[in-house]
Amino acid sequence: MRMKKTLFFLFAAAIMANPLFLVRADATDALALEDPVRLNDMVITLLMPPIEDAVNRFYEPYLTIEPTVVPYYGSKIVSIQGGEQIHAGISNSHYTVTVEVFLYVGPHLSVGKDRITLDVQVAGVTVKNYEHLESYPLTPSYQSLMKKPLPAY
Repeated sequence: MRMKKTLFFLFAAAIMANPLFLVRADATDALALEDPVRLNDMVITLLMPPIEDAVNRFYEPYLTIEPTVVPYYGSKIVSIQGGEQIHAGISNSHYTVTVEVFLYVGPHLSVGKDRITLDVQVAGVTVKNYEHLESYPLTPSYQSLMKKPLPAY
């Protein structure tokens, strides 16, 4: 049941994030629906469990610890596909969301930049594609966290 509620809010956020369908909040509404930063943060927050899982699987051969990924540290939605006909009353409840995330260890030492494509359906969220875009070297005092060098791009 919790997954269905999460997906409902994700779908609602995806629709509201589309600039063609922004709804203007009235003066009594506490949540300004036209705030793209807030919507970006909310959608990525809802997608964090599968994002974190994919990140941890990718970096496991390279790092002795799991890197941190959070919505507020450079993470952004690259694209949302699906639901194009929802305003015509046609909903397929199937979305493809692509996000870019920055990973860090320790006190926000950047490790990499990755692009993750997620398949979002009522049944759940799955990772469709994982693309490592950039690697960043760690400072000498954090080199002990490296099992082997990250791929160079």
